[in-house]
Amino acid sequence: MSEAPWDRFEGEAFRQELVRYKMANHPFKTHPFFQQVERGEVPKPLLFRWVGQFYPWLACVPLAMALRFSNCSWRHEFDPYRRMILDQLVEEAGDPHGSAPGHPELWLRFCEGLGLTRASVLRQPLLPSTMVAIDDFLYINKEVPFYVSAAGSSEPPNVELCGRLLPAFRTHYQVDEEHLAYYTLHVTADEEHSRFVGEMAAAFATTPEVRREMWDAMLRGFALHALLVDGVLAAGPLGPA
Repeated sequence: MSEAPWDRFEGEAFRQELVRYKMANHPFKTHPFFQQVERGEVPKPLLFRWVGQFYPWLACVPLAMALRFSNCSWRHEFDPYRRMILDQLVEEAGDPHGSAPGHPELWLRFCEGLGLTRASVLRQPLLPSTMVAIDDFLYINKEVPFYVSAAGSSEPPNVELCGRLLPAFRTHYQVDEEHLAYYTLHVTADEEHSRFVGEMAAAFATTPEVRREMWDAMLRGFALHALLVDGVLAAGPLGPA
């Protein structure tokens, strides 16, 4: 019987194994829904439901980053990690001085490009599955060390997903460039954020116990992203496009 990854690898080698496993097994890679979106096979009413449920998830990401930031020690040696988390927090939430919109705002603009109004997105009732996913995402960022929640995050596979879906939304769903900023940004921005969370994982993956926590946080993230999509697919009848 082979050793578990958290026993076999440490430091940078463990980070590489964590990323390798994420890229091969994250729902962004494996869930049929995203493959169907890529091929233009998801009907507009179902797509509308998905984008409406993904908006509140995105709206809670800055709160999760704030919780992660609050879990990072004030001590001098933690300065680089606080800067990394703060960088991601500001980008997710948007520049408070107004020079750059946050990711929830970019998602609303994307929804408009699909043909939805902001009001229809904002008033879409949250599915129970969405509520559970959000609650657990906030919980883990509040309750575990910042480097554990960072290790479980989905930035690396999200870069690939955005790269796959960007041409699909252009071609199959006729979203113009003005409304695709969420996707064009994430093809590049999450590259840097992937590096940040990777540095945190490598720096703190010093014991089998911590590495197991990181691995479990990753699997928990898989479950939450699968739940977000599966809840949309399992919900009631769809209205007209």
